[in-house]
Amino acid sequence: MKLYYKNLAAKKIDKLIINSLDQALYQAIVLINGAEHTVWKGEKTTLLTRNLTEMRELFEQFDINEIVLRHESAYDEMIGSAPKKNSNRLEVPLGKNPYALPKYLH
Repeated sequence: MKLYYKNLAAKKIDKLIINSLDQALYQAIVLINGAEHTVWKGEKTTLLTRNLTEMRELFEQFDINEIVLRHESAYDEMIGSAPKKNSNRLEVPLGKNPYALPKYLH
């Protein structure tokens, strides 16, 4: 089942995971009731942005308990090594406000 951005207002989002896919390419994943769901923009496209702040702005209106930036490196695979058994996932906590200062001060 696809979870569309336009339907998120009716959901209780426990955690927003902004997945760093590539240099300046971010994908939205939400944690709802212990399950991760990729957020879809439309029938054929997931919600992607080229700007971390833009992604955070899209979710500013929702009541979210936790926001993190996730990165998983494919370095071992890129240099020809066998993938490691352990995950190299890194999650960096982000504040709820996408700006250092409130918007009205910008």
